[in-house]
Amino acid sequence: MHNFKYIIWDFDGTLFNTYPHIASVIVEIMKNNYKIDLNLKEVQGWCEIGLKFCFNKITSDFKISLSEFQDLFNKGYGVNIESQQTPFPRAEEILKYIQKNGGKNFIVTHRGIKTLSKLLSYYIMEKYFEKIITYEDGFPNKPDPASFLYVINENKLPREKVISIGDREIDIQTARAINIKSCFFNPEGKIQELADFNIKNLIELKKIL
Repeated sequence: MHNFKYIIWDFDGTLFNTYPHIASVIVEIMKNNYKIDLNLKEVQGWCEIGLKFCFNKITSDFKISLSEFQDLFNKGYGVNIESQQTPFPRAEEILKYIQKNGGKNFIVTHRGIKTLSKLLSYYIMEKYFEKIITYEDGFPNKPDPASFLYVINENKLPREKVISIGDREIDIQTARAINIKSCFFNPEGKIQELADFNIKNLIELKKIL
């Protein structure tokens, strides 16, 4: 136990298993609108690097208008997102555990507030979060630590009691940039050597906190 009380969560790929659905929407758009067949697993890998990276790669590789592709994605992605994108196993349990023990949960994500709120509301999970930072808040993307610093300073959090949890290297880099501890989450058991902790299941956080 390390007495971490304040948790800065990433959202996609960390709290919610969203990448498979995002990738399937992209594959469907490419097939239906451009007659191009993409490999679902490969597209999911691009999404995990970042949606911006994925969009730029596809539109560049296939000489497609980025704005047109984004419009198609926004239309296709907005339908029935709740049932297709579920929280990771035991996510709610660990959030509740943190709150019950006097801790606070924060989200810092590159996702927009509309779809994020839709998912949290559907699974009745908004109540677990003290503050949510999305791209609409105007902070530079991770690994720039400005969003993390805002959460810490605005809520007067002692850094030694703060830990960041994410599924990508940029989440770890952001934490390291401001000298807070980091935890890498990967359900397949991949290890991120830059992270202070690595977990396969969110409930493993109990042993770390």
